[in-house]
Amino acid sequence: MRVKNSLSAIFGIFCLVAFTFPDSGEGGKANATENVATNASDNVCDNQVYEYFYTSSLRFRTYCDTVYNQLFNSSNRPTKRMFEMALKGYAHYAAQGLLAKKDILTFIDYSLSSNVKRLWVVDLGKMKVLFHELVAHGRNSGEEYARKFSNVTNSFQTSLGFFVTGEIYNGKHERSIKMQGLERKFNSNAMDRGIVIHGADYVSYDFIKQNKRLGRSLGCPAVSMDVIDELSSVIANGTCLFAYYPNKSYLKMSSANRFDALFASKI
Repeated sequence: MRVKNSLSAIFGIFCLVAFTFPDSGEGGKANATENVATNASDNVCDNQVYEYFYTSSLRFRTYCDTVYNQLFNSSNRPTKRMFEMALKGYAHYAAQGLLAKKDILTFIDYSLSSNVKRLWVVDLGKMKVLFHELVAHGRNSGEEYARKFSNVTNSFQTSLGFFVTGEIYNGKHERSIKMQGLERKFNSNAMDRGIVIHGADYVSYDFIKQNKRLGRSLGCPAVSMDVIDELSSVIANGTCLFAYYPNKSYLKMSSANRFDALFASKI
């Protein structure tokens, strides 16, 4: 069945908690998907029609392309590769029941210059880009560009991978959002390291103009003081955040991007 362009409620993933996600090989996927779709539609999503498919499938890539083209335009477009990875990891962790707020997805492309907006927050229910902002990387990750990443305490480097956001609190940087790293080798020490989303006065175009690059944090994804209040109210308390860089070790070893999650779209 063709994925339609009208995707106002993008994910039927809300309905997926009612059944187990199979982790089978490619050979038996068609039948498993059909059975799950039938059961979910009959038992959970009454009066709604959903299409189910695996994130390794051509159907997922087609679906991802459709969503990508609806969400973004030439002025705010991330790379398609990063967006597809973010969406796939999102499906993985939603399937694990780790996301309390399943319609919000945040992703950061640390391969971009810190002088351009490289943080996006999208509402996958309303099909809308909510934020497209500047974000700082750690002081030991690089100057204008981030090049080094770490999961080690006191490295003052940024961590890669998937996170789930925690609660809002007022700390050293005033209003901040806790982050729990979900990938053992890449960001599992985020809590112990005090890696949080916070506002900073060095995240501004005025700072870039004066210093030829954005300011840097101690490893946190710091954002502008002008947006931290509104941003935190949207992404705190159980949303998915993906910090991306085309690091060979990460791309090879990230379990989230190897997991063949079952995906659902409303059609």
